[in-house]
Amino acid sequence: MTLTAILPTLRASVPDPVDPFLWPAHTVPTTDDVLVAAISMVRLADLAGTPCVHTAEQAPPRYRPRDWAPRDVSVAVASVARVRRPRPGVVLLELDAVLPRCAVLEQVRLIGRTSTAPLSTMYVVTRCDGETDGPFHRLPTPLPADVRAGDLVCFPCLATVRHRDVVEPVRAEVAEA
Repeated sequence: MTLTAILPTLRASVPDPVDPFLWPAHTVPTTDDVLVAAISMVRLADLAGTPCVHTAEQAPPRYRPRDWAPRDVSVAVASVARVRRPRPGVVLLELDAVLPRCAVLEQVRLIGRTSTAPLSTMYVVTRCDGETDGPFHRLPTPLPADVRAGDLVCFPCLATVRHRDVVEPVRAEVAEA
């Protein structure tokens, strides 16, 4: 448990810590953004739209072997499409992205604004066929309780992720003549 989790008002002046071995090299958290190799994830989402992916060099491990060579890892940015609270204590988030298997959800971060709300356990719902809910994933790291539609979240991925890996596939309808 971190100091910002105990006293959420500190998040206005101190960024939540990140695990430097799970994020790419040269990752710097701020109170409302994550900079990866001096590139703002909020600005990337503004320019490219969401979902988007940034690829950078892997951070060196704590104990690296002599033959270790850095590989590319990614950071994915998604927008919260919808927030549902079906019962007290349960918050369901719908993202505009598909979660890749290599996503590190223990490190999910709210970016784009500073929140001083207490942390709440949330679940990410995978959308299937529009209205119906598919499988859902519990976020191991809680997000601030005031998450709302339109907020940005980012998380590291332990492998190289392409844009097409996080975009929901578009199903074309066949029109009968």
